[in-house]
Parts: sequence; structure tokens; C-alpha cells
Amino acid sequence: MSSDTPEDKNITLLVEEALVQFSSAIKSQEEQNLQLGSKISHMISFGVIAIILLSMGVVYLTWSQQNDMNKMNEYMDGMTNNISIMSEAVVKMQISMNKAESGIKQLSHHAQSINVTLKQKEGLAGPLMNISNTINRLQKDAHGFDKSVGDINYNLSKINKQMKSLNRKLSFMVQDANRMPSPTNMFPF
Repeated sequence: MSSDTPEDKNITLLVEEALVQFSSAIKSQEEQNLQLGSKISHMISFGVIAIILLSMGVVYLTWSQQNDMNKMNEYMDGMTNNISIMSEAVVKMQISMNKAESGIKQLSHHAQSINVTLKQKEGLAGPLMNISNTINRLQKDAHGFDKSVGDINYNLSKINKQMKSLNRKLSFMVQDANRMPSPTNMFPF
């Protein structure tokens, strides 16, 4: 008993057609799901890569800033050392200038002593001996004065050298300070 009536065949055809459409819809949905999954996977991959690149940028920026700050500290230490050397040279120069001033006063005193001795007319042996002694003292004082002037010149050249070094370090420091924000230029914000 087979009942293959036209109605049964229509129903069977309708069911088969519905199953084909359902199967086609499921395949279409699967393809859409695969495409969506692929897009989401790409988005996640790009997001992870962007986070990694940003993290690397932040690490590089931190490293760069740390190196620049270390250089700045070295420059500041060097400048402090230069200023202390210059300060010592100024103190030594002041001592040398005081010695030179004392030498000038002694020269003046000895010159007055010679003048007084020459004005005395009586007994030339004693005054000539005094003049000879005074001239010897004048020579010693002049030598000490020359040494003081030499010390002043030495200290001035030392200060000049330290100032050049200080200027060089300051220019390096300014260059580094101007270069420090450059790694941040890679960020668009």
C-alpha cells in the first residue's frame, strides 16, 4: 500500500524544497559566521599588535628619557665640579692679589727708605750699605710680586678653561633638553 498521491508528492516536494532552503540558509549562516569570526580575529590581531607597538613605544620613550636624564645629571655633576674648581681658583687669585698688593706697599716703603738715605749727607758707608740692603729687599719683593702676578695669570687661565668646559657642557645639555621630547612625536596625540 503505497499511497503516492499527488498531494503526498506535493508535500514531499515542499518538504524537500524547505529542507534545501533550510540547508542553504544554514550554509549561508555558517559562511557569514566564518566571515564575521575572521573579521573579529583580524580585529583582535590588529588590536594586540597595536597594544604591543604602543607598549614598545612607551618602553622606548621611558628608556630614552632615562638616558637623557642620566646625561643631564652627568652634565650637572661636571658643571658643579667646574664651578668648584673656578671657586678655588678665584680664592687663590685673591690670595695672590693680596700678596701683590703687600709687595707693592713694601716696594713703596723701600723706595722711601732709599730716598731718606740719599738725603743724608754724612757718612756715606752706612747709607750705601742701607741702599744695597734695600735694593736686595726690593729685588726679592719684585720677585715675589712677579710670582704673585704669575699665580694670578695661572688662576685666570684655569678659570677660562673651566668656563669653556662649562659652556660646552651647557650646550650639550641644551641640545639634549631640546631632543628629549622628540620620541613623543611618533604618537598622534
